[in-house]
Amino acid sequence: MSDPNHAIDDETLRSYLLDSLAAGEMARVEKALRDSSELRARLEDVRQNRGDPNLHTLGAIWRRGRLTCPTRQQLGSYLLDALDPDLGSYLKFHLEVVECPFCQANLADLQAKATQPSASVKSRHNRILRSSQHLLGEEGRS
Repeated sequence: MSDPNHAIDDETLRSYLLDSLAAGEMARVEKALRDSSELRARLEDVRQNRGDPNLHTLGAIWRRGRLTCPTRQQLGSYLLDALDPDLGSYLKFHLEVVECPFCQANLADLQAKATQPSASVKSRHNRILRSSQHLLGEEGRS
């Protein structure tokens, strides 16, 4: 049986550090890193010795700062289909083609919150019901 960490070479680890791997490959490397202290040590060695000439390029700075990512409010508007068509088209590209893991996670969180009523909404509903129960008469109390 072969060790899956051997398939992860130093070049893959450098790409991982630059956040330039495809989503599936990124997930594979992250799982391997969680499972292997040896691989984590190799990652730290690559981090210390990478001498990365692209560390301060405009593209690297944009990726690190996620300057092309939409705001959470824009993602919410995207879910509601309430965006300008050009911005909506860009967000679709960013989410489906670029597969930005940060924005996909943010969007999934917004979708989950949209399908579950919050505790504050339930609490407010119950307070209103209790405060007006006396107006319903005997029929409303049972």
